[in-house]
Amino acid sequence: MKASFRVGVASFSMLVLLAGFSIAGCGNKSETANTSNSDKPIWATELAGISREPSLDVSELSLPNAVDGTAQVFKADPDGLLLLYFGYTSCPDVCPTTLSDFRVALEELPADEASRVDVAMATVDPDRDTGELMSSYLDHFFEADQIHPLRTEDPEELSRVTQTLGVQFSVAEHAAGATEYDVSHSAITYVVDDQGLVRVEWPFGIDSQAMASDLHLLLSNYKEK
Repeated sequence: MKASFRVGVASFSMLVLLAGFSIAGCGNKSETANTSNSDKPIWATELAGISREPSLDVSELSLPNAVDGTAQVFKADPDGLLLLYFGYTSCPDVCPTTLSDFRVALEELPADEASRVDVAMATVDPDRDTGELMSSYLDHFFEADQIHPLRTEDPEELSRVTQTLGVQFSVAEHAAGATEYDVSHSAITYVVDDQGLVRVEWPFGIDSQAMASDLHLLLSNYKEK
């Protein structure tokens, strides 16, 4: 059965984003996502991101934790959500902008909801991204108990995961130990629930207030799934 896509409140802008979403070269200038400083956010009643019908099941997928090598299954903690993102720490703009938007979105949520959201970043550049570097990088954005740096040196393992999700990336040929080379990657975030279902997908450019609203909507309706 082919998956259909249901687009939320920003239907036109989301479709435009999807059209150019296949692969984004880091370093290319994009509009920075807007953030909201409202003390009393107004929560939307529909998801702003993109939902597949049926939902993509990633519960059988995993990647090693970049620090201790344990398998990180693509499932959130019970009654929680997992923000799954593919990028790399040397990314000059797309990745730090996305992670900053995550942080702002979490700050807009009630504390009890924000504590139920974890962030997993899988590197597409394992040659430069060590476990220590990834942990230090993510620590700039989130609490240590919220982050899951993921890394594999097995190209087939990474390819198997990225192909299932539809992630695209390209790493320029480079000599061993090189520190300067180009990497491109698709810039989408997968919001995964505790059953391993992707509930909504966020293309790059969706703002932090829309992220927060989607998270609030999903977290507050868990018992109604």
